[in-house]
Amino acid sequence: MCIVNNTTDLKTFLYAVHIPTFILGLIINVAALWILCTRLKKLIESTIYMINLIFSDIFLLFSLPFKIHADQKTGEWYLGEMFCQFVESLYFVNTYGTILLITLISLDRYIAIKHPFLAQTLRSPKKAVIACTMMWVCIWSASIPNYTQNENNQTMNKCFAKFDAFWESGAIPLSMEVIFLISAVTVSFCSIQIIRTLRRVHEERDDMNMRTSMNIVTTNLVTFLFCFTPYHIAMLLYLLAKQYCWKEYLDHLRGFLQITQCLANVNCCLDGMYYCLIIKEFWKSGIKNTEDTRSTYTS
Repeated sequence: MCIVNNTTDLKTFLYAVHIPTFILGLIINVAALWILCTRLKKLIESTIYMINLIFSDIFLLFSLPFKIHADQKTGEWYLGEMFCQFVESLYFVNTYGTILLITLISLDRYIAIKHPFLAQTLRSPKKAVIACTMMWVCIWSASIPNYTQNENNQTMNKCFAKFDAFWESGAIPLSMEVIFLISAVTVSFCSIQIIRTLRRVHEERDDMNMRTSMNIVTTNLVTFLFCFTPYHIAMLLYLLAKQYCWKEYLDHLRGFLQITQCLANVNCCLDGMYYCLIIKEFWKSGIKNTEDTRSTYTS
């Protein structure tokens, strides 16, 4: 009875978090996309990365109702094997698409702020498009095994439930851990360097905009680590339990993994802080260009 109640409580928790995440995430991302589409006059590096991040979040949010349905039905699935594989791929691909895009945004901002002369060589809209394209090709290529292995849905039409081959080989989970570790170190390093540079400028000029930018960068870093670190710790622990047959811990770790996975999905809403910073820069750039144009006409 205790196990049933725990399972019921877990499903209720996941349901209670996933629904607001889906609604708020959709509103925030669609609103950000609308602002860019209606106000954007030209593509710059920051907006290219942000547009890709918005689409990554929207694609993940599209898969969320189907994951909610599968979780509530203990994986039962009657929408077809191919569609299940597609939704599973959409969910996991865009989780790591978000991680990698946040990493690219952090690197782009670090180069622009910390190395402005080097940025003239390393940064351009074309290079940003190439970086995003390579990222999408790599992560979608990594989802190919999900289509070639039919084990996921052979038993009782399960979806988001059977990943025995995924855990037994260990290669893919370890690759995901390495990707996150590299991304977390990169985002942390870039964010700390950006904050130090902005703080120095703020102390010299007492600029309120610098303080706001520092707060947003700090919040972005904390949010990134808060959303994704517990999930990857849980995944590593679950992998170890699977590999070393720690059966007495599997049920608890499976619940922990689902909770932290749910927490990672909340990042779709919290990415709005990235949008806030980049859209703010876009408006400042637009105002500056307008002022430059006026001074040209009046001189």
